[in-house]
Order: sequence, then structure tokens, then C-alpha cells
Amino acid sequence: MRYLISAAIGLVLATGAWAQHTEPGPPSVAVEKVELQAAARPVGGLMARKMRERGEEPKPTPGTRIEGYLSKPTGDGPFPAVVVLPDCVGLTPFIRETLTAQLAAWGYVTLVLDSWTTRQAEAGCFLNGQEPPGVDRIADAYGGLFYLAGLPMVQRDRVGLLGFATGGVIVLTLAEPQSQSSVVNDKSLGFKTGLAYYPECTALGQVQKAAFPLLILIGREDQRTRAQECEEVARPTGGDGNSIEVQIYPGVKHGFADPHWGAAGSIFGFPAAYDAKAAEDALARAHAFLDRTLKGKPP
Repeated sequence: MRYLISAAIGLVLATGAWAQHTEPGPPSVAVEKVELQAAARPVGGLMARKMRERGEEPKPTPGTRIEGYLSKPTGDGPFPAVVVLPDCVGLTPFIRETLTAQLAAWGYVTLVLDSWTTRQAEAGCFLNGQEPPGVDRIADAYGGLFYLAGLPMVQRDRVGLLGFATGGVIVLTLAEPQSQSSVVNDKSLGFKTGLAYYPECTALGQVQKAAFPLLILIGREDQRTRAQECEEVARPTGGDGNSIEVQIYPGVKHGFADPHWGAAGSIFGFPAAYDAKAAEDALARAHAFLDRTLKGKPP
């Protein structure tokens, strides 16, 4: 992948070298590249009204074709599943390979979404937090859900979301109970759980009750997405509605879970750094959380 910084259009791609990670990883699993359809978007509001005034019936905007990377546990299943939403910097080796293998080893069919390649958009982040033109990650997330729900090896009512940074923001956005109406969802399928690494937690500011349980993992020294905002939305297990658990790692910066950032990476001018200890603890917490919310295992 090429690394570029373009001040002219405000697009910032990841900086820093790929880190060499020599520790033993999860067992090797087959990862298959697949094509799927992003969810269609309904026409609503003023546009729908104007179309009806012209005698036209509003038709949904079809979703585009996107790519994904699919892995599955050994055996015939059916298994619970996880849709993975990378940060806007794109698919690092950790996201596309290491994490995928780890989730499969835990017993989850895993689909990592690539929202950029088929749209001929280069993965990257705009300074205002927007994605490149044509990228619709909410439609992509639901497209991933619909794709997995159509596989015989998947338990369609046990599909979770896992996102990193901007991908984590999508996880929090879809925790809004009304989010299903943002796409054409004839079968009323929904996500059962959500896990977000270092997201911008203001996405949860207006959510009174989350549509599914959430676990947020973030470093105290994260200057790109502030941990304090995540603390403010935490809601304990056993309270009214679904829980929002927040784990904050003291002294840890943005991007701590991914070796891509090395010891001294940077994004938007904010420091990003891999932290092996925090990454290991977060992975253990993610495993326990997914097993509890998707497999029904006790804490």
C-alpha cells in the first residue's frame, strides 16, 4: 500500500512503517476473498415527496458491489459471525489476516469489509472525518450482515460488529435503535452485539438506549479520539437497557491494537503506537465479550 499525505484535498493516509511482529499468532486459517452487495438505501424525506408529486414511485438506491475477506472455523457449524469494519486507513495485515484468523479460532465466521477497492477509492481519512466520495460504510455494514445471514454455516441471529477507529464509529452509530430504517431491510435483520476499538464516542451522544450491548476499548492518551467522551457514555451491565462497557488503558495511545503503527506512528498529526500489553488484554476482553453476547457464555 502507498502512503501519501495530500493537504490539497485534506485526505490523510496512514503514516509509519509496517511493524514486524514475530510473536506466535493464532492458527492459520483459509481466508477467501468474496464479493457482496452493500445494502440499498431508501429514498426518503423531501426527495421522496417530490417524486410522488411528479407521479413517480420512489425506488431505493441499490447498493454497490464491494469486496470482503471471509474466514470460518473448522467444522460445519452453524456458527455465530462477526462483521469487521477497519479504520479509514484501510486493511492492515493485522485486520485482514491476524485478527481474522483469531476470530475464526474462537469459533466465529468472520467477514472483513473492504469499502474502497471496487469503488476505485483509495483508503484514507478526510480531515473532517468523512470518507472518500462514494463510500457508504453503513450500507456496507448491513450488506455484510445480509451476506452472512445468507450462508448456511452462519447463525443469522447471532452476528456482531467489530470496528476500529472510524469503523468503530460506525459500530456506535448502528447502536442507534432506528438505524435499521436507514437501509432497505425487508427481513428486519439486526446486529446482536458491537465492539469498538478507539472510536469517537460522540457518535453515541444522542443514543438513549443502545440497540445491542457495546464494549469500547480505548487508551487514556488517545489524542485522536478522547477517552473521556467514552467514559461519559458508559452504562453498567444489569442497568436499564443494553450495557455500554468501556475499558480505558492508562498511558496508551491511539491504534494500540495494531502492529501497523509500530512504536511511533502518526495520523492527523496525533500519535499512534502499538502497545503489546494493552493489545493482549483488549483481545482477551473482546473474546470474553463476544462469547458472552453471541454464544451466551457466562461472564
